[in-house]
Amino acid sequence: MKRITLLLAGLCALACTSRTGTQTLTQWTLQQEGSDAAYNVSVPSTVAGALNQAGVLGENLLEELRYFEADNGRFDSTWVYTTRFKAGKGCHVLRFKGLGYSADIFLNGTQIAKADTTIGVFAVREWDVTGLTKGNNTLEVRVHQAPRGCLNHGFVDWNPHPIGETMGLIAPVELVSTPNVEVKDVFVRPELSEDLSEASFKVYTTLVNRSAKPVNGQLKGRYETGAFSQAVSLKPGETVVVEHCEKVENPRIWWPYDMGTPELYHLTMAFDKAHSKDVAFGLRTVSSEIDSLGHRQFLVNGKKILFKAGGWTDDIFMQDSPESIRKQLELVKNMGLNGIRFENIWGKDDTVYDLCDQMGILALVGWSCLWEWPNYSGLPGNKYGCINGPEVEALAVRYFHDQLVRMRNHASLMGWLTGSDMIPNPTVEAEYLKLYEELEYRPYLCSAAGLTSSLSGPSGVKMMGPYEYVGPDYWYVDTTHGGAYGFNTETGIGMNIPQEEDVRRIVGEEHLWPTDNAFWSRHCTKSSHMNNTEVMLEVVAGEYGEATGFEDFVRKAQAVDYDGTRAMFEAFRCHIDHATGIVQWMLNSAWPALYWQLYSWYLNPTAGYYGTQKACAPYQLIYNYGEHAVYAVNDTQPEEHLDATLRIYDAQSRLIRKEEKSVSFAPRTPVKVFEGIEGPCFVDLELKKGQEVVARNFYCVAQNDNEYDWAAGNWFITPIRKYADLSFVTRLPEAKLELSARKADDGFQLTLTNHSEVIAYQNILKATDKKGQLIPAALWSDNFFALVPGESRTVLCRLPEGVKDVDWGFSGWNGVLSPNLR
Repeated sequence: MKRITLLLAGLCALACTSRTGTQTLTQWTLQQEGSDAAYNVSVPSTVAGALNQAGVLGENLLEELRYFEADNGRFDSTWVYTTRFKAGKGCHVLRFKGLGYSADIFLNGTQIAKADTTIGVFAVREWDVTGLTKGNNTLEVRVHQAPRGCLNHGFVDWNPHPIGETMGLIAPVELVSTPNVEVKDVFVRPELSEDLSEASFKVYTTLVNRSAKPVNGQLKGRYETGAFSQAVSLKPGETVVVEHCEKVENPRIWWPYDMGTPELYHLTMAFDKAHSKDVAFGLRTVSSEIDSLGHRQFLVNGKKILFKAGGWTDDIFMQDSPESIRKQLELVKNMGLNGIRFENIWGKDDTVYDLCDQMGILALVGWSCLWEWPNYSGLPGNKYGCINGPEVEALAVRYFHDQLVRMRNHASLMGWLTGSDMIPNPTVEAEYLKLYEELEYRPYLCSAAGLTSSLSGPSGVKMMGPYEYVGPDYWYVDTTHGGAYGFNTETGIGMNIPQEEDVRRIVGEEHLWPTDNAFWSRHCTKSSHMNNTEVMLEVVAGEYGEATGFEDFVRKAQAVDYDGTRAMFEAFRCHIDHATGIVQWMLNSAWPALYWQLYSWYLNPTAGYYGTQKACAPYQLIYNYGEHAVYAVNDTQPEEHLDATLRIYDAQSRLIRKEEKSVSFAPRTPVKVFEGIEGPCFVDLELKKGQEVVARNFYCVAQNDNEYDWAAGNWFITPIRKYADLSFVTRLPEAKLELSARKADDGFQLTLTNHSEVIAYQNILKATDKKGQLIPAALWSDNFFALVPGESRTVLCRLPEGVKDVDWGFSGWNGVLSPNLR
């Protein structure tokens, strides 16, 4: 538990100096109204998050059932944030970029805003406080919890309801100091020729004269390869938008990382010596089209892309840090995904979007379904959701304006979704479209579901599930629901169980088996479905045989996750001629969870993570479950001629077929390479360029396909009458393995060798600390892999910066490390 610091009322930190510019007020104290106990906290934060970080809510609150036993009543009262700052001469503006959910604000004892005028988490609010500032200033913000029935932040059914309702200062608080003119906003809109050889950008600079006198001066722009200036005159209190068009010589083009380099420019706009603002931007185009089948196809710099992504959520206490966000995005890239869907405008600040810009990860943003269902929002609803009526509609439109302005310079942003499960009502959407025409230029989508708006046309995407388990073959054979066609904005196979070490922490050592108990169920989803382990228990029994205990269940559930999640991404690659996007639901978790995640809340990859990594390798050989054939795929890379090898082993690990072919890997042109594959068998695939191994893939193929009860299917699952029988994998004899590790320039190289005549299935390498816990955000080049008889595999592990002590661990399906071989 972290030490609670008791503070005297006057010991608030000086949050900024008096120099001209924009200062972020980060150091505050927090206390409950009427209490003498105060805590040093950072802003942005929620009250619950700040108290959790201070240790007030108890140790390991999110594990087992502690979260549900927490005292939520303390958040019914007012909480007070206090900070101090210095201010010199000139004009001063206080800007709040997000309040949760409303606040009374006092500066030096004078109230500058009341709670009934500061409603809303996504509204940016500011006050000119020039007449109230002095040398040393005290700012007090009394925050109030969101009432039932409002447009609040939230986690829908993905995770438990957040205690405290995200009450707090959940976005940056800034002090703008200037002699007269503020550079309030800078919007850069790039323009490129079709062949990308020529580029320019238009910059729109919003200037505000904060003084009571007219001002004449020079607006100057400076970036890496150029500079410009323009004379500007402003009347007292006037706001003007200054437009300038700049041609860029020898332009550096921004690309998603899997298509090129995410080149960024950095522009500073300054008005004389009064005030300046820095922005980063990329020279690139983003567009979309509706193809002949009605599917939305996104293009970057004129090139079609297959959007391969996961759905993001913030930490339930909104405690993500720049370090933790960077680690997560490194995990995304290591997995081979090229994008993230943000169903909500997540983030306490712009860190996640800034890093997406820098790292070349595409971002699809929009509003959450939280505001579309009465049981989530507390508001009455209709076919358009719950944003109905003048007051709530006006707030939503204000939200949209302020977030468009916030997001529009991000090179990674590829489009906006103004609806999730529904479309906005026509009154609201008409206002959205006016703002979009004025403030944005990337594709606008009315919904994440396959709906059509009378104002903006078809969404061109689909949201038809599944969200619960379907077999690997589903993605190839389904043509009417979630299968591999079109743009699927959210889907997945349900339980993506974490690794064993994480599960032990989540449910507690005393509750590991059987899984049908509250400790497991409360860490599934909050939905009326997918809120227990019943489906996974059935799948495990149907495919591999009933689990005999905790370790056996985790082992088999991980195999289910690896195969099922891998096949989902692979099928979209195989069908790239009519498949345009796939979003795994979800990428991450807001708290320690058992469902919907490619890496756990502890930042440890699931089996599905490594299945996705295989599926998204730049060049890959893929087993098509629908055709019982192998395809060569390449989405974005230059055409290559590679050597493909197929090896098929029978259920007793005997090599029964081997084929080799030279294959041309042309971009976006899947090619059938091998066919006629019949189970039960193991399929080992290898790609080489000369002697260099480019990619590997390995499958356990059943004798029969899954038999689906298509008529009984619904929005979240298509039931399986009879499962594909993979039980022959459970009968593999013990395989003797040898593991060695050595330090390399870019991490650690681990070599695992199979000294047996049998296949070693699903070998898991682990980097652990001295307590035996997985080291978060370790980046493995491969994991959960199989070894055929006599095979040796060397993989790279890169550990996060600062990790000094590491133990190498191993667990296997049937592999055992022989003491005399280790």
